[in-house]
Amino acid sequence: MKKNSKIISKPKDASTVIIIKKIKKKYLVLMGKRPLSSRFMPGVYVFPGGRVEKEDIQANKVFKLKSKLSKKALKAQSYNHTIALLLAAIRETSEETGLYLINKKESAKKYPEIIESTWEYYLKKSYEPNIKKLYFFGRAITPSFLKTRFHARFFVAFYEDFIGTLKTNGELEDLSWFSLEDAKKKKIADVTEFMLDELIKLENNYDKIIRKDKFPMFTWRYNKKWIKWD
Repeated sequence: MKKNSKIISKPKDASTVIIIKKIKKKYLVLMGKRPLSSRFMPGVYVFPGGRVEKEDIQANKVFKLKSKLSKKALKAQSYNHTIALLLAAIRETSEETGLYLINKKESAKKYPEIIESTWEYYLKKSYEPNIKKLYFFGRAITPSFLKTRFHARFFVAFYEDFIGTLKTNGELEDLSWFSLEDAKKKKIADVTEFMLDELIKLENNYDKIIRKDKFPMFTWRYNKKWIKWD
């Protein structure tokens, strides 16, 4: 290896949720600003989400959820990996926003793998993650020239399917509902702008998301934005 060769870091799995809320004839999305102290994208407005954690992989031993979502679409390594991506989306959203995408079920017994994690709270409340209400929308891979990298899967969910009161845990500031046009005026990443533009193209016909069968992958190649549709 050459002395000046740059080591490219491997992207970490992550999940992001675009929550859509309808007020009268207007559609809004939930976004918050990352604190200036954040190592990754400080001061930037983002959708709720975060990386897949070990407990997301372990959690389905308890919940035993099924999904018809193709691992091929998500570029997941396995069926269990697919479920972990969905669970991470729900967990991160509940942590950052206080909103829970769940079904009420009889409480399951405790499992050591998820004690002292957010999933333990779900069990205490008899909450079962409602992964059927997450609709895959696209992917993004952080450019290789950045040190912190994620392979993020973007999902859409609808506010009426959640329970809970909107509140931040501090990971997102100014957690608010924005029109798609107002969201684009905020300080946002290029991939966020891309996903907002894809929503705008739907012209408020969001039923198309449920029937979607082609999904974009957003990244950079040769110092230019690069989008591939699968």
